[in-house]
Amino acid sequence: KILVGLNKNFFSAVRALRVLSQTLLSSSTQLSLSSSTQLSLSSPICSEDLYAEIKCGSPDNTTTNGSFRSVTWSPLMKIRFDHIAHNSNLNYNQLSGGIPSTLGQLQHLKYLDLSSNLLTGSIPSSLTKLQNLKYLDLSSNDLDGTIPSNLKGLQSLRRLHLSENKLTGPIPDSIRYCQNLTAIYAYRNFLSGTINESLGKLSSLQSLFLYENSLSGRIPKELGKLSALRYLKRYLDGNNLHGALPKELGKLTKLRFLHLTANNFTGTIPTTYAKLTNLEVLKHLGQCSAVGGNYLSGPIPGYIEKWVNLTVLGLIGNNFEGNLPAKTFSLTKLRKLRVSDVNNPGISFPKEVIPEPNSLVSVVLRNCNINGPIPEYIGKWPQLSYLDLSFNNLSGSIPETFRNLTELFLTRNMLTGLPSWITDPKKSNINRTTV
Repeated sequence: KILVGLNKNFFSAVRALRVLSQTLLSSSTQLSLSSSTQLSLSSPICSEDLYAEIKCGSPDNTTTNGSFRSVTWSPLMKIRFDHIAHNSNLNYNQLSGGIPSTLGQLQHLKYLDLSSNLLTGSIPSSLTKLQNLKYLDLSSNDLDGTIPSNLKGLQSLRRLHLSENKLTGPIPDSIRYCQNLTAIYAYRNFLSGTINESLGKLSSLQSLFLYENSLSGRIPKELGKLSALRYLKRYLDGNNLHGALPKELGKLTKLRFLHLTANNFTGTIPTTYAKLTNLEVLKHLGQCSAVGGNYLSGPIPGYIEKWVNLTVLGLIGNNFEGNLPAKTFSLTKLRKLRVSDVNNPGISFPKEVIPEPNSLVSVVLRNCNINGPIPEYIGKWPQLSYLDLSFNNLSGSIPETFRNLTELFLTRNMLTGLPSWITDPKKSNINRTTV
């Protein structure tokens, strides 16, 4: 067997190594890369006994960026990567088996992406010793067990991706030591317990995604200290959270996306949320903030008109009462509006003409106990194509201006007459309707 050593005495200026010769390395069992800072593995040269604890079974000569058709971890090699600082191109490789604990010896590693493979077992605690690691992506595998309890060694970490695995247990308290974290993606796992208030100490955190887990308890008020937070997009959707919404979240003035769908929150929306003027989405549709599927009550906040950057607003399946502020329709960036199941004694559309919205494409006001006639001015909104006013107490005729819509739903009202243009494609743009 041939021992291949590539160190600073042999290649003093080498900062990156690309393995290109099968002839040179096909029979090597030990490879020392003592000063290289980057390693790129090209698939055409893959051999049975090559790479750092990686065994390549069926190299695909047509792929690029180190992508292999079938790859499994192998303990056959003792390959040293003393100064490797960047480990890329290991995602989408069908890597299987457990993550080798020896990866924790790569003390200069800054980037590790093992996402979208077939990895199983638990996350080795040795990875928490990688003090220079800035990016760790283990998402979309079949990993189980808990998140390592001691994360204190990952003080350089900026982005943590653990989503779409089978991880269980709580978010460890030691997350507080990862002060440089800007993003945490841990959605679609089986994480349980309460939301650790230590998250509130991550002053650099901008994105937090914890949806579709089994988290329970209340939202800790400490999250209101995350002054850099911009994305609570689908943040807590589909967990088992309950209690009141903390007023401290109103301090998150940079927040753009807020999702709280499908939990068990109660009480009213705090008045402090009026300060969230950078909100772009309030609901569970694409870019939005969601409060649907909870048990929130009280009046629909009148300060919605202050959310001037809102593009999506959804207040669905709660116990809100009262009227939707008329100025909501005049928010210049609002594209999608959906309000349903509002508890009130009966409301009607404003008689005065609402200024034409610039961006509204879709309006859903279902089961809001709206009575009286439908105003014609709604059909004159220039971008509107989808309108659903089902399950109300609307009366009178269907406005002629609605012929410009493409989808119209008016089920379970008290409307009279059926205009001929509704079913005539030559007279209207409507292609889907129920009346």
